Amino acid sequence: MQESTLDLERFRQKKQKIAEEQVQDLYRKAFEYALKETNIREKVRAKMIFSKRFLHQDQTRLAGRVEKLFQEWFLFDYKTIKGQTLFFQFLQSYPLHESAKLLGAVVLTAAWEPVTVKEKNGLILRCQHLIHGDEVSVKINPDCLEKEIHEGQSFFVRKVPLVVHEWILGPVFPVHSEDIREKLKDHYGQMNQETGVLWRTFLKEEAPNFILPSLS
Repeated sequence: MQESTLDLERFRQKKQKIAEEQVQDLYRKAFEYALKETNIREKVRAKMIFSKRFLHQDQTRLAGRVEKLFQEWFLFDYKTIKGQTLFFQFLQSYPLHESAKLLGAVVLTAAWEPVTVKEKNGLILRCQHLIHGDEVSVKINPDCLEKEIHEGQSFFVRKVPLVVHEWILGPVFPVHSEDIREKLKDHYGQMNQETGVLWRTFLKEEAPNFILPSLS
């Protein structure tokens, strides 16, 4: 029985590693698609919308981590002239294996999620969601700057569930102020009461407003 359990765990870990490699490859291809296959008109429109919705007048130029945030928003959350995200268009037009398409469907719904790191064990984080309070095991990817992630800190992460652990997709962005955390929860609570919006949809629309103050 013990050997059978060990074999099952090895199998799950192997499947986790394969899924991690697949989702990283999917992310890389989608990012290249957004940069190379999107026309200039769409990029200009996206920057205008991003600037108008999220930036102050003295932040008209995108630089450093703000530019990185824009690129992530551009790929996953920006709605094109056709009313679709670029990641959705990528899934529709790029030749992918069936397993990659299934992963893509999961990534499609992922939003920037605010979490607090409760425990760090190597590459594995135990995180608590700042809105609904659930805890989840999350694995760091190589782009997350592991040394900058410490217990007790809060971050915005885009994560997807895989086989054993959830997986952080792309970069993470820190939350430096307790005030930001409280504003986020208050604003969501108000919007949820007024419109019934669910937390994932809320974050898809509003997350950059709460990420940017820590990047300035």
